[in-house]
Amino acid sequence: MAQAVIGCPFLARRLREWSLFRAVALKLPWHPDDLLASSNWLQLKTAAEGSTEAVQVLTGSGRTKRSRNTAKATSNTRASAELRTLEYCSDHRRAPH
Repeated sequence: MAQAVIGCPFLARRLREWSLFRAVALKLPWHPDDLLASSNWLQLKTAAEGSTEAVQVLTGSGRTKRSRNTAKATSNTRASAELRTLEYCSDHRRAPH
């Protein structure tokens, strides 16, 4: 794959970014500095779809207001979903069988 992108900086960068996104998504080792140095495109994609840790990094330090706001919205949505799940489980434990 590396041979295919020689001489094309955009493709080389996008390949590195997809590799970083894959690491974030699969919970493999990655460095927050790499995410913060990535393109607006990757930060926005990660803010919407990334791991909880990546979303937290972007909430406070994303490059653009859009990526920070998307990360905040993703974080809030996940927190609400977790709360609903906890409430559902709690309600069903108390219910008589």
